[in-house]
Amino acid sequence: MGPLDIFDWLTKEEWLAILRIGLGLWWLESVRHKNLQDFLKGGSRNWVDGLVEDHPVSAFSNILKATALRNERTWVITSWMVVLGELVAGISITLGLLTFGGLILAAFLNLNYLLLAGLKDQGEQGQNLMMILIAVVLFASGAGEVWGVDAVIF
Repeated sequence: MGPLDIFDWLTKEEWLAILRIGLGLWWLESVRHKNLQDFLKGGSRNWVDGLVEDHPVSAFSNILKATALRNERTWVITSWMVVLGELVAGISITLGLLTFGGLILAAFLNLNYLLLAGLKDQGEQGQNLMMILIAVVLFASGAGEVWGVDAVIF
């Protein structure tokens, strides 16, 4: 009996499916833990303004100021897009439904969160990096093919 035999009760593909489902649930938790009433009315604006103010990547800061932070309306729209993006990524990845699209969306969101924080050491940076790594591994391994709707549809 080798050292990895305790994991032989599932195939490698099934372990990757568990990882995929876990990542999807992580995204759904990201939506669930928000104070949605406040968030969807633009309640996180002051926090984002503070991150953008002295941002080390001025091009990213300028893009945010010209689009999402231009006025209250664009900020509320951006807040809705963030929540809907996280929800779509979570459902897609958890169910293995259009998994590659969900993984690309998830990696895009995480990269934006990293850029927003200015690539400096702030609380959730490790989480964002780990979620990107998991998304890349799942994307490369065809993770929607086991225990996913993609396996039934395609």
